[in-house]
Amino acid sequence: MLLKTLVILVLAVAVFGTAGYYAYELFVHPKKALEAERRLGPAAPPPDPSLPEFKRCMEVLDQGDALGARYAFEAFVDHSPQSTKLGEAKDKLGEIHMKILLSQMPAPEKQVYLVRPNDVLNKVARITRTPPELLMRANGLGGIMLRIGQKLYYTPVDFSLAVSRKRKMLTLLEHGKFFKQYPIRNLPGANATARSAGAPPLAKLQGKVVEKIAWGPSGGRVIFSDKEYANAAHWISISVPGHSIYSDPDPATGAKANRPPSGGIGIEPAGAAELGILLSKGNPVTID
Repeated sequence: MLLKTLVILVLAVAVFGTAGYYAYELFVHPKKALEAERRLGPAAPPPDPSLPEFKRCMEVLDQGDALGARYAFEAFVDHSPQSTKLGEAKDKLGEIHMKILLSQMPAPEKQVYLVRPNDVLNKVARITRTPPELLMRANGLGGIMLRIGQKLYYTPVDFSLAVSRKRKMLTLLEHGKFFKQYPIRNLPGANATARSAGAPPLAKLQGKVVEKIAWGPSGGRVIFSDKEYANAAHWISISVPGHSIYSDPDPATGAKANRPPSGGIGIEPAGAAELGILLSKGNPVTID
């Protein structure tokens, strides 16, 4: 009888012990493991494989080789669209593009126009298909007067604009490739920046540059040859109603934005001034 009781006890311990072990493995252990994982915090993201290439791009730039840095950053932007450094690389590339374009720095794409008798700046601008403001800046001209035999450097450009309402970014493209980007401070309409979950996507809009307007500090319109132009507030009139680009100062400066009557896309004043130099009537604009 005692032996039988002992056998029953051993079997009971084995059965219930096994059940308890599996219960622990199924319910208790995973819960404890999850709690331990939470205490450790989120796992560190994997290292960005593009960082060495970005570092090499910065080294070329630091050496003062603008053309070499341009090629390096162009390759980085094309080959590393998922990089954590993509935004910074685009900002650097935009600065390099402007430095080369708005100077007499030699570059493969630059051409030379030799001033002839009866040439004036607007005439040369039409011949070279270059905005006169851009010709002035690229050649360091203090005025519109030209000398016979003078060399004017220009770059044949084909600009277009892409506005991303989702990313709040305006991208300037040259022959369809990235040239420079400008963060958007204000978008048209209260619903442009805050959309409810599940709302249908905003329709893509197509337009073009209609006019460039500069407002001098005295309040009147000015042109690129006027003294007040350097401190002007700029509008880039777009054919899509309510989507013209305008100078939108940082509120911390206390300056007020000079918005078009129908509103528009506000970017920092320096960016609006650059676009006033670079763009021409008819340049295409895409808004998505």
